[in-house]
Amino acid sequence: MIKNLSLLLASIFLIISFGELVFPKLIGKLPLRLYGLIDKDLRILAQSSKKSQLPKDYIALTGDSYAVGAGDWLNKLFESHYFRSPDYSAAHLIYKKIGIDVVSFGQAGVGSFNGIWSEPVTQFLHINSTRNFRLPPPKYFLIFFYEGNDVYDNIRFLNHNNIDAVEKKMEEIEFREVQRFLTEEFEKQIKNNLNNSLWENMIFTRFLFQGTSNFLKRWFSSEKLCQNPIRLCHVENMKNNKLLHSPLSEGKVGMTLIGGKPVKLNEALMNGKKVGLPMSLQAPPQFGLTKLQHKLGMAEQLIELSMFVFEKSVGQLASFFPQSKINIIYIPSPLSSYNIVSSHIHFRGSMEGLMGEDVGETVVAEQKHKHLCETIRSFAELNNFSFVNTTKSLRKATMSDFVHGPIDWDHFNKRGYQALSDHLAELFLQPSGNASKESCEY
Repeated sequence: MIKNLSLLLASIFLIISFGELVFPKLIGKLPLRLYGLIDKDLRILAQSSKKSQLPKDYIALTGDSYAVGAGDWLNKLFESHYFRSPDYSAAHLIYKKIGIDVVSFGQAGVGSFNGIWSEPVTQFLHINSTRNFRLPPPKYFLIFFYEGNDVYDNIRFLNHNNIDAVEKKMEEIEFREVQRFLTEEFEKQIKNNLNNSLWENMIFTRFLFQGTSNFLKRWFSSEKLCQNPIRLCHVENMKNNKLLHSPLSEGKVGMTLIGGKPVKLNEALMNGKKVGLPMSLQAPPQFGLTKLQHKLGMAEQLIELSMFVFEKSVGQLASFFPQSKINIIYIPSPLSSYNIVSSHIHFRGSMEGLMGEDVGETVVAEQKHKHLCETIRSFAELNNFSFVNTTKSLRKATMSDFVHGPIDWDHFNKRGYQALSDHLAELFLQPSGNASKESCEY
């Protein structure tokens, strides 16, 4: 009995030792479906948008789920590709177009602090603290700012950290308090990732442990778990939300009554015809317009507070990677991506719809879009960062077809990511190398 137990333990030890020696070299060969079993801070090594496991002179994407590549394209591929790592994001398309390694540090469902600062720095420090890898800094950063919910996510981030951005009136919020909080969080992220333990260096063992844990959870859980490791479960299950994802057939639009008269909603021009878009699409932030926002005291000035978080996050990233060129990429919300011809729109705020839904004037939404775009552009110009506004390219693409949906209307489909990557690839195909200073006028 003791002899058999000793033999078993010795065999396990040899298998783990061999795995720890070989597995780190194979991470770049893993199929898409196994990404979720890798330590999340090592997943860029498994990404297939580069020539080798460790990228060189590379482009790094930061931001939320748009930097990750969430959407119907990924959803469909994940269901059908078991042993491959197919293209599904802007990172893959940019890599194929220009031949420069591209990785994504993005994380779905987060605001500027996590998507722009915490995740890139945490992953970079973690990779370089292991005994197996040495990752150089990126040559370029493409910082994705998504008009649809980044402002809301930043406010939610402050509220979750007891800053009470919504509960307090704007004049009661001290920016010094927010600055102090952010500075402490920036320092904390660096200190927490300077040294890794032995357990964190056991990459193969952690891979086996995570795989076993996921299997047991699926086996014993009565609820269906999120199978896709790249995006949030609530994104994967959006197809069950009929309110948010009920595409209307061509020529059919939503209606409401305003002043006792029927008014069309979310009607866009495409291929010379008027087509209907789904209700409750994300729009530029419309603080203070919905009844819920009035109740919560959410004034338009909250955008200023959200921009403060965004600007500090970008500034800290630029300071941490001084040798990297910063490019800020403005991505419009779905309702800003189409040529809306109806006088009114039906919109919602955050990803989860927590900021309320309402009907608003199309001209007001366009004003909100240009104002936010100009705010980001001015910040980029002041700091000599490159600014790229992808709205014009996307609106050109939507003249002939949809770039979102048909199920997930909060993210691009394949056509949308192709339009985005075509625009971004131009940054690196032009010989000038000067910072892009695109405008917010079309």
